[in-house]
Amino acid sequence: MKDWLTKGTWLGGVAAGLAMSAAAAEFAAEPTNVNLSLPPAYPDHWLVVHDAAFFHMREGRYLFVDPQADTVGGQVRGLLSADFIAHYEQGAARGEHYVIESFFSRGGRGGERTDVVTIYDAENLAVSGEIIIPPRKLSSMPERSATALVEGDKLLVVYNFTPGQSLTVVDLEKREFVAEHGIAGCSLAIPTGNSAVTSLCSDGAFLTTTLSDGGASAASVRSAAVFADESDPMFEKAGITGGVAYFPTFKGDVLPVDLSGDAAVPGERWPLASAEEKAAGWRPGGWQLVAADHLGHLYVLMNPNGTDGSHKDGGGEVWVFNAAAKERIMRIPLPNWGISVGVSNAEQPLLVVTNGELQLETYSTATGELDKTLAVSTQTPFIVRGVQ
Repeated sequence: MKDWLTKGTWLGGVAAGLAMSAAAAEFAAEPTNVNLSLPPAYPDHWLVVHDAAFFHMREGRYLFVDPQADTVGGQVRGLLSADFIAHYEQGAARGEHYVIESFFSRGGRGGERTDVVTIYDAENLAVSGEIIIPPRKLSSMPERSATALVEGDKLLVVYNFTPGQSLTVVDLEKREFVAEHGIAGCSLAIPTGNSAVTSLCSDGAFLTTTLSDGGASAASVRSAAVFADESDPMFEKAGITGGVAYFPTFKGDVLPVDLSGDAAVPGERWPLASAEEKAAGWRPGGWQLVAADHLGHLYVLMNPNGTDGSHKDGGGEVWVFNAAAKERIMRIPLPNWGISVGVSNAEQPLLVVTNGELQLETYSTATGELDKTLAVSTQTPFIVRGVQ
């Protein structure tokens, strides 16, 4: 019996192998080393989606998405790997993408840390260079303002938190680390003027750091403390349009900050919601809760049941404002609860909402109507922006 079983098992294995070989012979081998290309200038309706992959953060990615397509194959035009909650900038003028990421010598077990700026060619998404920088970049929930491009995309600025706070400067033409400048007590790096970045400080002021000598030296200007009122804190996220950053507050105002000159110039707060709407519970909320487009419109995710502590809960509507006129021009009810918003750079911008199921929904900014739920599959698409 034992010999029969052994022989039968062997004969069965041979038969199965022959069947698999015959089936495989019907199909041609899939070619390898095939390089596809993207257009030199991406269509302005495309999106960049950051999937931070919270359940396996060492395998994050940035996806280039065509929201006009109807299938996954049509929507996903390419992707970049993004290790351990990376940051991203698009150097459209240089035909490059920059992913700022961290690697550890022992992988998931840690070990020696190396931070790098990985440079990708925009047409074929191949790695074209790598710049090692001090291992101090911010590692946190995804932040759009953790990096900045200044001086016509020549310099890349990276915000560091160790918890010491500083700015790393990289020369993208020479492809080398240039300098590190301290910004103690201040956070983030928002492009300002031609060669400066602005940070938010713990005392309620804005610190503008101006780079000179190719980024090797820096001068700073500090504003008066304008958001130190703890009764209505300000979100660190802003929608930027027309050289002005609009920062929502927890209770429903917005603080405009002019970033077009040599230093940040805070303006006067104005209300997103009326006194009656605030009393009814309307407040901003969400992760990336605010976006802005090239038409001067501000998009804010609003929670109808806002309370103290609800500022990350998301919202049931997106309110659209003419930012310069300080006027609400549309309310967009969401069929599904939203947690983040983004907007494309198309001539007629497209609003993108990350819903509570972590799906991406697109809306017409002309009518406010839901267009579609994208077929793209992502784990944590909290940051969506338009391509440059």
